[in-house]
Amino acid sequence: MSAKHLQGRTAFIIIHGVGEQSPFETMDYFCRNWIKYFEQQNLNPKLEHLITQRQVSNNYGGIENFVRLSFHDSPQEDSFVDFHEYYWAFQTENKISVSEILEWAQRTLKGTIKFYRHPENKPLLDELLKTHKINTPFKFRWRWFTLLLLIFTLIYPLLRVLVWLILLLSNPLFPGNLSQSPWQRSKTIVTPALVTLIEDIAIYTTTDIKSPYYKIRQQILTESLTFLKAILNDKQANYDQVILVGHSLGSCIAYDTLNLLSIQASVAPDKGKSLLIDKITGLITFGSPLDKIAFFFREIIPKEQYIRTKIFKHLNSFRVRTLGNSSSSSSQYLSKNPVDSRLDNIRWVNYYHLKDPISGHLDYYQNLDNVLMTYPASWGNQGHQGYWTDPSFYEDIAQRFL
Repeated sequence: MSAKHLQGRTAFIIIHGVGEQSPFETMDYFCRNWIKYFEQQNLNPKLEHLITQRQVSNNYGGIENFVRLSFHDSPQEDSFVDFHEYYWAFQTENKISVSEILEWAQRTLKGTIKFYRHPENKPLLDELLKTHKINTPFKFRWRWFTLLLLIFTLIYPLLRVLVWLILLLSNPLFPGNLSQSPWQRSKTIVTPALVTLIEDIAIYTTTDIKSPYYKIRQQILTESLTFLKAILNDKQANYDQVILVGHSLGSCIAYDTLNLLSIQASVAPDKGKSLLIDKITGLITFGSPLDKIAFFFREIIPKEQYIRTKIFKHLNSFRVRTLGNSSSSSSQYLSKNPVDSRLDNIRWVNYYHLKDPISGHLDYYQNLDNVLMTYPASWGNQGHQGYWTDPSFYEDIAQRFL
């Protein structure tokens, strides 16, 4: 791609994933690697820090900070790419205890096993897994993981007290450092890092409206949608296209934001035209657990509640693939979906890597491009984070959208 081919005004909205993220950290990483990519193309990019009056979640006095990328030698002076960040990490920070996380994980795994072990749900399970190479552990050997979680839940309080006593007795004159007491340090030592990462997932995947964490999930989605609408209606930037970019759990937030927008557009008198949804041209997901979220965290509704089942399906139907053939006599009811999606023209590209345990080929959804990445990486965190620094990742996005 050359600078002369960069035309129009593009906005990327980046949504980060799990972990102890800091404001502008994801934007920084994304922009730096775009700069590196363009420099490798022998282009001459320039970057500007801009501010505008816009109430956003990080709430810097109603001011949004964003970055604009353009080229020094571009003949199109009015062509640029803006990078906006939706930052949500602070909303889930220290909101749930370790014992609650462990209880949540047990309920989730037990419920999933129970649901898919039922004979009438076997076709649904087979359909979901037919393209996967990991059928055996992905099915019912998760029961062993459930057992391990149960054991750890039982011994966790004892381990913590034991480590606390060791820390306290080993240094009685100076119990703890300036930042942490022995009790706080015992939590850091005893709690696996995975449990800390799971807290974001445990809160965000809560669908029980009676749970105190459901309010946090709704707050994240409400702010995300408000932010998207503000970017779409930015009269000064007047974007030609807006693209949502979500990594890891951020991809689920991006997807759910579009699903919610689709619902709102369906009930709007002008079917969403005033929302300027036609400006949304792309959804980019990478390191995405969307299939796994759909598999493990789908609401388990009793068979006889077919009306409730249909309502939930309609409210969560954006690009969802129809699985199997329903032979139930109740399938004749509520067959028309009142959510009339106006987002069918969005180009959805999902990037995944075989060494990334979080991501995968998205089979639960339709009308998207699954792109397999092949950068060298070991299984685990390298596979999950490698997208950010892979030049082919940026090359593919540039060719598709810029």
